[in-house]
Amino acid sequence: MITPSRELVLDAIKGGVLTLVLFLAYVTFPVIGLLPALFVPLPALYFHVKNGAASGASVFAITLTVLIFMQDGSTPLLYVLQSGLMGFLLPFFYLKGKGIAKSVAYAVGLDFLLIVVLAVGYGLWSGVDLQGMLLKGIEASTDQAIGIYSKQGLSPEDLAMLTSGIRQAGQLIASIFPALLLVSLGMVAAINMSVLFRFAAKNLPQLPQPESFLSFRNPEPLVWILIAAGFSMLVPQPDLKRAALNILVVAGSIYFLQGLAVVLAFFQRMSIPSLARIIFWLVLAFQPYLVLAIAFLGVFDIWGDFRSPKQKNL
Repeated sequence: MITPSRELVLDAIKGGVLTLVLFLAYVTFPVIGLLPALFVPLPALYFHVKNGAASGASVFAITLTVLIFMQDGSTPLLYVLQSGLMGFLLPFFYLKGKGIAKSVAYAVGLDFLLIVVLAVGYGLWSGVDLQGMLLKGIEASTDQAIGIYSKQGLSPEDLAMLTSGIRQAGQLIASIFPALLLVSLGMVAAINMSVLFRFAAKNLPQLPQPESFLSFRNPEPLVWILIAAGFSMLVPQPDLKRAALNILVVAGSIYFLQGLAVVLAFFQRMSIPSLARIIFWLVLAFQPYLVLAIAFLGVFDIWGDFRSPKQKNL
């Protein structure tokens, strides 16, 4: 018979091993590893909810200790900043009654703040131009992509147009890299919370049930930040425009979620068939203009309140 204390130890070991497998797959296989990378925080999150904060912290400690002995100094830090801290903070805030939206916001915000502090501190201490390093890395990637396309037998005109587009995309990524990092952290946090609740009904009866995503709504003051960032883009000052663009990307992503909640609520109210929903998701995955339209829908939902039932005049 396994005693409760021994079961806790076994759970921590299982969580640590699973976390290591997912994280090492991510750092070993750059492209294929992106899929397991999404779920690296999940074992610590799961055992935190199942057995308590000490169990989740044990999963984190086991993973970090093994990585310190197996990998170079930057890899354990990558685990902490990208997954480890999030795997502890998400259940901490949710079990405190903050709800999914606030738990994700608090966990991602603290994680992002730590990344910024460490990056700025390292840059000041070492004298390294981190922005310059980022630009060089993006330029190397764009040069590699251009080199691949140049061997595909394209005409000089097509190659020149493609080269221009790739370089413009690289410059845009460099400008909005902080926003992309913040949005990607939020996406990983939301995915892990969603998967956690898939296990909850059967394996985690003690986990409080979340509020429905269909009722998701952003705080009203956020729209003024969005409007201010939009007007700041008109100011001919490069640093201000870059900061405003990053704010627009983050706020737009959040309003995309509100617009998506509106669309899914409409699907539910109108009993849209499964095939139509699948087509919608496929189009959404490949059509960026639909993403923008849904984000605008989320903004206008502030005034239109599209999910509230409309009363008919008699």
